[in-house]
Amino acid sequence: MPNDNNELDMGYVLRLEPELAVDYLKAKGVNITWDWHEQLAEAHARAYTVAKATRAEVLDTLRWATEKAIADGVPERDYIKNLEPMLKELGWWGKTVDENGNTVQLGSPRRLKTILRTNKSTAYHAGRYMEQMANSDEQPYWQYVAVKDSRTRASHLALDGKVYRFDDPIWDTMYPPNDWGCRCRVRALSEFRLKKNGLSVSESGEIKTESAVAGVNKDTGEEIRTEVSKIKTDQGEMKVGAGWNYNVGSAAVGTDVELIRKITQLKNRELRQQTITAINNSEERHKAFEYWVKAHLGQRGAGGRYMSAGFVTTEIAEKVTALSEGKKMSELVLVMTERRLEHANSLKHHQGNIGLTIEEYASISRIIANPKAVLWDKRQRHNNLIYLNSDLSIQVIVDAPNKDKVKPNEKVDSIINAYKINLEEIKKGIRGGELILIQGSL
Repeated sequence: MPNDNNELDMGYVLRLEPELAVDYLKAKGVNITWDWHEQLAEAHARAYTVAKATRAEVLDTLRWATEKAIADGVPERDYIKNLEPMLKELGWWGKTVDENGNTVQLGSPRRLKTILRTNKSTAYHAGRYMEQMANSDEQPYWQYVAVKDSRTRASHLALDGKVYRFDDPIWDTMYPPNDWGCRCRVRALSEFRLKKNGLSVSESGEIKTESAVAGVNKDTGEEIRTEVSKIKTDQGEMKVGAGWNYNVGSAAVGTDVELIRKITQLKNRELRQQTITAINNSEERHKAFEYWVKAHLGQRGAGGRYMSAGFVTTEIAEKVTALSEGKKMSELVLVMTERRLEHANSLKHHQGNIGLTIEEYASISRIIANPKAVLWDKRQRHNNLIYLNSDLSIQVIVDAPNKDKVKPNEKVDSIINAYKINLEEIKKGIRGGELILIQGSL
């Protein structure tokens, strides 16, 4: 049986059927490929992949160094200089010959430069997409902007200056970047700005797809093909590059939604529970939630933007359905919006001595991962889950499913409040039958 933390239990993996073992490893975040085209489309945004990085240590080193370089603004020259000796020590540098006699390129300065530039671009556009979606009520019109110079693809110029609504299907596959080295971007416009600039709104209409060669298997000579989208405008035909037929922003936003869909397809109930537990205990995820809280707490202009706080386990989700007599179905993905964080941190809560410190708000994802107890509030106006922390001093209130307006329009559960516990009131609620203990103990 796998351990309860985020470490891999290889003994357990080896006992599983191959398909289940793959799902288990992917849910743990392990994703190692040989050829880049083995992992196309949304997978590039959901999991960091570098072709021919066949050792987990190499993959982790590349991911860590690249994410740190982007966050800290490290210049390309220093990124390569710092990373090269680490990769050489791991044996991932220069050219090598594979088991079939083919010469393959591993690490090189040119390759590291491509890795950094590509990830900078996708991170930038994923961030822009989330911001633009959050502001789509005020700026619902999006304009495609290409860089007009000798390096710009004629295909991308076919969309330059074109305006489509934010919810037009064109953005599902043609939100930049749309190929390797693509420098295009999207500009959001209000109704006022649209009219002032004399712009008209287009409709994408029929977006066609065709098969394109993503690569060639050197061993068999077989072409690896993937689907690409194309559209004709009065300025020409736009066609995305092979492997770029997706929206990096929506793929990143939908990470947990897509992941939970894959997990729920597993027939092995124990495996579903174990993978969710492993993901909830990811230290990287806890740090990401902590950074988000500290960046947004107390800031003006809180909106519907949100951060994932973890997953509701299979066991708890089943009890939500049973205790609500089938009226409520947990969506499993648990998020917290800026508005809910602002509400939890309200002056009223702090004046009543139930408000939390910034560190306590930042620990919410850890409470979700390892609650001392989980309760069901069966009162008619509530019908919510309550997660209690390890020392029974904090309660996190969860609405499953969420009633808030969350963009993109994903089906999720939502943390709607968090504050100090009155333990005696909790115990009184249990004795009176208003609260039901569904997991853990007091």
